[in-house]
Amino acid sequence: MLKTDKLISTAIMKTDIIGFSNIVGELTDFELSKLLGEHKDFIIRNIYKYDGSIIKGEGDAFLISFSSVTSATESAVAIQRLLRKRREKSESKFHLALRIIISLGDVMHKDNDVFGESVNIVSRIEKITPPDEIYLSEPAYLTLRKQNLNLEYVNEFEFKGFSSPQKIYKVIIGSKIIIQDNVYILFSDMEGMAKLFTPKYFDLVEKHIDHQDNMFQNVIREQNGKLRNIIGDAYIITFDKIDHLVNAINYINKYWNDASNKYGLNKMRLGCHKGSFFTYRSLFGGLEVNTCAVLESSGKGLIENKDQNFRLITHVSKVIRDEALKYDKNLKDKFRKVTSKEMNEPWRKRLKSTYSYQMNINSK
Repeated sequence: MLKTDKLISTAIMKTDIIGFSNIVGELTDFELSKLLGEHKDFIIRNIYKYDGSIIKGEGDAFLISFSSVTSATESAVAIQRLLRKRREKSESKFHLALRIIISLGDVMHKDNDVFGESVNIVSRIEKITPPDEIYLSEPAYLTLRKQNLNLEYVNEFEFKGFSSPQKIYKVIIGSKIIIQDNVYILFSDMEGMAKLFTPKYFDLVEKHIDHQDNMFQNVIREQNGKLRNIIGDAYIITFDKIDHLVNAINYINKYWNDASNKYGLNKMRLGCHKGSFFTYRSLFGGLEVNTCAVLESSGKGLIENKDQNFRLITHVSKVIRDEALKYDKNLKDKFRKVTSKEMNEPWRKRLKSTYSYQMNINSK
């Protein structure tokens, strides 16, 4: 880091972890310190290769100087590609996503800090940069050696402190969709919640959501589940092992039956299947996720759903039933094959053999 009061033309990079405040709330002080330490080491390794130097770090964010925009951009591309590979292989609940911004201009280096218009614009561009992207100011774009780089114009933006609109560009580094295979997917939904959304029933709505959230947080913690999405009162959680899914269903069954009987909560339905899914930014989806939603929804037609003694209806695909029995053959009596009369015709053609799984029934 230069210690001078002179203006020097400098390529500035800023990295920032997306959603860091949410991550902080889920970690102990030790886990947070370890995560930040590992992240700093990762950044240092991947900027020093390109002659980058950290100006200052602010927990989840780093301001870095480079001798050229090209070096800064090559470093940024390497960082984003390595993070993608880590996410594909990692079983961690926390997958770090960065936004990276690069600018160029005359910068005042003073007392191990930097000042100037190009530093200010980095902070402005940061606010419009999506996860996993690399955005560049116009001066950085114009100076960049563009060989072997795929660049795209984003748009013009008006930023506070700048008299004219600023043209912004981004680096295209390939598809960022992540596909994961052989995952156990659980899709939940509560029955009749829409009818409760009037002031008269707000108390009851809060009880439903509070108990559901507490239950699923316990499942995620105890059975190594990963929360993928929450859509209204519906949760989507994935598991890497069949025993974790089975244990989760058993826990949910007991918890929701007890809570439902005690507090007058509505029934809950689960749909469970195994397969692939893809993620991109906040998007989580795929055919197998849709199958889980179909299993949950078609659970309305199951015999158990017509019996008020059943407060949790679990509808699973054949692959879940078969793998559950390999894990524990004593579960056989808990599964009942769903008949064609219980399923709407379109779902029957799509799903073929499905099973109801209940803790307190004896199937033949």
